[in-house]
Amino acid sequence: MKPIHVAAVLCLLAVPALGDPVLYDFDVVSGTISLDTEPNGLIAPDPVTVNADGTFAITIFQSNGHVDCSDTFLLEDARVYNAETIQFVLAGGLATATIQPGSLEFLDFAPDCPAHIGVGGQACANADALVGITDLLVTGLTSTPFTTVTWAGTLLPFNLSFTTSVMASDVLWVTLNGTFPWETVNIDISSTITLDLIIDVVGTAHMVPDPALGGLTVLGVSAAALWLRRRRA
Repeated sequence: MKPIHVAAVLCLLAVPALGDPVLYDFDVVSGTISLDTEPNGLIAPDPVTVNADGTFAITIFQSNGHVDCSDTFLLEDARVYNAETIQFVLAGGLATATIQPGSLEFLDFAPDCPAHIGVGGQACANADALVGITDLLVTGLTSTPFTTVTWAGTLLPFNLSFTTSVMASDVLWVTLNGTFPWETVNIDISSTITLDLIIDVVGTAHMVPDPALGGLTVLGVSAAALWLRRRRA
């Protein structure tokens, strides 16, 4: 069989594997976590914003070995947390709340279905989200520690922006932005407030080659080596 015929057969064999799901772990390289109140003015400062760190995962149903418009994806687990201490005054100075670094975390996402990457890499995914607070201390009238891990219990919109890629060695950039409404938070000051936890981060991951392309490369090299041996013979 001529080499060009071998290449054509290998391409046909590779087609069914294209579009397989690939799990990417993104490292947060910049971004923030903010706490905002509705209505405004229940805490000071309002909002309070600190730098974020951590990781988040996305399964991308990529095709042809790169990420592009019309590909679909699923938000997966995460650990995006406050890299700095969060501190704010409650109810006109009656109490102060402090959240230590790493104690406010976005832990997981539960989308209802895969979302599409649109034109320019823009996308919106509807997903429930799991948030944990492990070290919130309220001081003032009383000194009260508070810990919780809770799902929103509803689908929330998360906006994303993907950079498209050309080669497997490319760095894939994704921005992730969304709001988790943390409602009926009893802070032991004879009042209840509602906080919006806002995530706005940028993450990077290295492109993973499509399995079909990797197999095609190996088979192609083997075919070329066999053809050279036959010529030498």
